[in-house]
Amino acid sequence: MKLRVFDTHIHFISQESQYSDFVNRLLEYSEKNNVEKMVLIGAPDANELVKKAFDEFPDRFLGIAWIDLDNDDLKDVELYKKMGFVGLKVILTDRNYDDPSYFPFYEEAQNNNMVILFHTGVIGGPVDYLLDEKSGMVADEEEILSKLKGKSSARMRSIYLDTIANSFPRLRIIGAHLGWPEYMISCAVARWRKNVYFDLSGGEVVRRHIIEGGYVKKEISVKKIIFGTDSSIEKMPREIIGWYDSLRSMGLSEEEIDRIFYSNAAEIYLS
Repeated sequence: MKLRVFDTHIHFISQESQYSDFVNRLLEYSEKNNVEKMVLIGAPDANELVKKAFDEFPDRFLGIAWIDLDNDDLKDVELYKKMGFVGLKVILTDRNYDDPSYFPFYEEAQNNNMVILFHTGVIGGPVDYLLDEKSGMVADEEEILSKLKGKSSARMRSIYLDTIANSFPRLRIIGAHLGWPEYMISCAVARWRKNVYFDLSGGEVVRRHIIEGGYVKKEISVKKIIFGTDSSIEKMPREIIGWYDSLRSMGLSEEEIDRIFYSNAAEIYLS
């Protein structure tokens, strides 16, 4: 079986001048690596460019709109749906994800049949102090620190998805990075909540943790995890190869690997 890929975690650029080059590079990545679908994630200043991309290449791209639960209007959810977005990205909230003040947004997303992708776990910064090097974040250090000011990873724990799933059982929820480093909590939530899934994005660190922990199949079903790169275009092919080899080494069958790389995401986003 030829590996088919549904890349569910691609951050889009926010500069109009970079649009054509970025899209062409994504399409080249797609053709060379059998990536049939790509989910593009917006930002406060990138949602319009994401829409431009999936309007221009509807067979290849789907779009998730960045939404600010603390400052945006509830009407924005329906607006993004009408614009063609299939879901919303939630991150860097002022309150815990399951704060009741956010419930109207979740209800509106559920009513509009939209997916919500939540960042879960510790969020990265401009410098990796373990490796003593700059991180892969595209913005400069000052801009990143400005966005993180007053924010906390404590607000973005995967346990909060449990409350949301219980309150909105038809809402399709994806937690990014398997909640790193709270993997066991993420696995437990996915085990008992029907519409909660987690992606495997996060690079070599998250992959090493998941492989060493042996979570796949032992703690979380292959039906509840999806593939995403969340990296620079240059590193995307390495993420595919790295995860494929790792899953093979864990004894997963080709059918199980296909579920993770394609089928599960197709059921979430295309059904």
